[in-house]
Amino acid sequence: MTNSVRRAEIVLSIVGLAAGIAGLVVATGLPFTSSKGELVASFGPSFNPLGGVVVTVVAALGLVGAVTRKPLLVLAAAGGFGLCALQVIVQFGRDTNWLGSRGSNLSLSLALAVGLGALALMERATSGRGITRS
Repeated sequence: MTNSVRRAEIVLSIVGLAAGIAGLVVATGLPFTSSKGELVASFGPSFNPLGGVVVTVVAALGLVGAVTRKPLLVLAAAGGFGLCALQVIVQFGRDTNWLGSRGSNLSLSLALAVGLGALALMERATSGRGITRS
Protein backbone atom coordinates (compact mmCIF):
# COMPACT_ATOMS: atom_id res chain seq x y z
CA MET A 1 0.00 0.00 0.00
CA THR A 2 1.23 3.44 -0.75
CA ASN A 3 1.82 5.78 2.13
CA SER A 4 -0.64 8.33 0.74
CA VAL A 5 -3.48 5.78 0.71
CA ARG A 6 -2.65 4.74 4.25
CA ARG A 7 -2.51 8.39 5.40
CA ALA A 8 -5.89 9.09 3.77
CA GLU A 9 -7.43 6.08 5.54
CA ILE A 10 -6.00 7.31 8.84
CA VAL A 11 -7.30 10.87 8.29
CA LEU A 12 -10.81 9.70 7.40
CA SER A 13 -10.88 7.35 10.38
CA ILE A 14 -9.76 10.14 12.71
CA VAL A 15 -12.52 12.40 11.36
CA GLY A 16 -15.05 9.67 12.16
CA LEU A 17 -13.48 9.08 15.56
CA ALA A 18 -13.63 12.80 16.38
CA ALA A 19 -17.29 12.98 15.33
CA GLY A 20 -18.17 9.92 17.42
CA ILE A 21 -16.37 11.16 20.52
CA ALA A 22 -17.90 14.63 20.13
CA GLY A 23 -21.29 12.94 19.80
CA LEU A 24 -20.70 11.05 23.03
CA VAL A 25 -19.75 14.24 24.83
CA VAL A 26 -22.78 16.28 23.71
CA ALA A 27 -25.23 13.40 24.29
CA THR A 28 -24.15 12.81 27.88
CA GLY A 29 -27.51 13.65 29.48
CA LEU A 30 -29.72 11.86 26.95
CA PRO A 31 -31.25 8.40 27.30
CA PHE A 32 -29.02 5.83 25.56
CA THR A 33 -31.38 5.35 22.58
CA SER A 34 -33.15 8.71 22.53
CA SER A 35 -34.81 9.22 19.14
CA LYS A 36 -33.69 12.85 19.09
CA GLY A 37 -29.95 13.34 19.43
CA GLU A 38 -27.92 16.35 20.44
CA LEU A 39 -26.16 18.42 17.79
CA VAL A 40 -22.36 18.33 17.78
CA ALA A 41 -22.33 21.86 16.36
CA SER A 42 -25.19 24.10 15.31
CA PHE A 43 -24.86 22.75 11.75
CA GLY A 44 -23.37 19.32 12.41
CA PRO A 45 -24.57 15.79 12.95
CA SER A 46 -26.58 14.78 15.98
CA PHE A 47 -26.09 11.75 18.17
CA ASN A 48 -27.64 9.98 21.09
CA PRO A 49 -25.18 7.99 23.26
CA LEU A 50 -25.69 4.83 21.17
CA GLY A 51 -24.98 6.76 17.96
CA GLY A 52 -21.80 8.18 19.47
CA VAL A 53 -20.64 4.72 20.51
CA VAL A 54 -21.43 3.17 17.11
CA VAL A 55 -19.61 5.88 15.13
CA THR A 56 -16.63 5.77 17.51
CA VAL A 57 -16.31 1.97 17.29
CA VAL A 58 -16.68 1.86 13.49
CA ALA A 59 -14.13 4.67 13.05
CA ALA A 60 -11.74 2.92 15.46
CA LEU A 61 -12.06 -0.24 13.35
CA GLY A 62 -11.06 1.77 10.28
CA LEU A 63 -8.14 3.32 12.12
CA VAL A 64 -6.87 -0.06 13.31
CA GLY A 65 -7.16 -1.40 9.77
CA ALA A 66 -5.22 1.55 8.35
CA VAL A 67 -2.48 1.43 10.97
CA THR A 68 -2.03 -2.35 10.76
CA ARG A 69 -2.30 -2.31 6.94
CA LYS A 70 -5.33 -4.58 6.83
CA PRO A 71 -7.62 -3.33 4.05
CA LEU A 72 -10.33 -5.80 5.02
CA LEU A 73 -10.80 -3.97 8.34
CA VAL A 74 -10.95 -0.63 6.53
CA LEU A 75 -13.53 -2.11 4.16
CA ALA A 76 -15.53 -3.40 7.15
CA ALA A 77 -15.50 0.12 8.61
CA ALA A 78 -16.73 1.47 5.26
CA GLY A 79 -19.58 -1.04 5.42
CA GLY A 80 -20.38 0.05 8.96
CA PHE A 81 -20.62 3.67 7.90
CA GLY A 82 -22.77 2.55 4.97
CA LEU A 83 -25.15 0.93 7.44
CA CYS A 84 -25.19 4.14 9.49
CA ALA A 85 -26.18 6.04 6.33
CA LEU A 86 -28.94 3.53 5.65
CA GLN A 87 -30.19 3.94 9.21
CA VAL A 88 -30.52 7.69 8.67
CA ILE A 89 -32.50 7.16 5.47
CA VAL A 90 -34.86 4.68 7.10
CA GLN A 91 -35.37 6.24 10.53
CA PHE A 92 -34.78 10.00 10.35
CA GLY A 93 -37.81 11.95 11.57
CA ARG A 94 -39.53 8.91 13.04
CA ASP A 95 -40.28 7.95 16.61
CA THR A 96 -37.75 5.13 16.28
CA ASN A 97 -34.33 6.59 15.50
CA TRP A 98 -31.76 4.27 17.06
CA LEU A 99 -28.74 6.53 16.59
CA GLY A 100 -30.47 9.89 17.17
CA SER A 101 -29.35 10.97 13.72
CA ARG A 102 -30.50 13.59 11.24
CA GLY A 103 -29.75 14.62 7.66
CA SER A 104 -26.22 15.84 8.33
CA ASN A 105 -25.37 12.40 9.68
CA LEU A 106 -26.19 11.05 6.24
CA SER A 107 -23.55 13.18 4.56
CA LEU A 108 -20.94 12.29 7.20
CA SER A 109 -21.70 8.57 6.99
CA LEU A 110 -21.77 8.51 3.19
CA ALA A 111 -18.50 10.43 2.92
CA LEU A 112 -16.75 8.06 5.30
CA ALA A 113 -18.27 4.96 3.69
CA VAL A 114 -17.37 5.95 0.15
CA GLY A 115 -13.96 7.34 1.07
CA LEU A 116 -12.82 4.40 3.18
CA GLY A 117 -14.35 1.89 0.76
CA ALA A 118 -12.65 3.39 -2.27
CA LEU A 119 -9.29 3.55 -0.49
CA ALA A 120 -9.51 -0.03 0.76
CA LEU A 121 -10.52 -1.35 -2.68
CA MET A 122 -7.79 0.67 -4.38
CA GLU A 123 -5.28 -0.72 -1.91
CA ARG A 124 -6.36 -4.29 -2.69
CA ALA A 125 -6.17 -3.65 -6.42
CA THR A 126 -2.71 -2.08 -6.33
CA SER A 127 -1.30 -4.81 -4.11
CA GLY A 128 -1.96 -7.35 -6.88
CA ARG A 129 -4.78 -9.22 -5.17
CA GLY A 130 -7.56 -7.59 -7.13
CA ILE A 131 -6.08 -7.38 -10.63
CA THR A 132 -4.36 -9.72 -13.02
CA ARG A 133 -1.17 -8.61 -14.66
CA SER A 134 -0.29 -9.53 -18.23
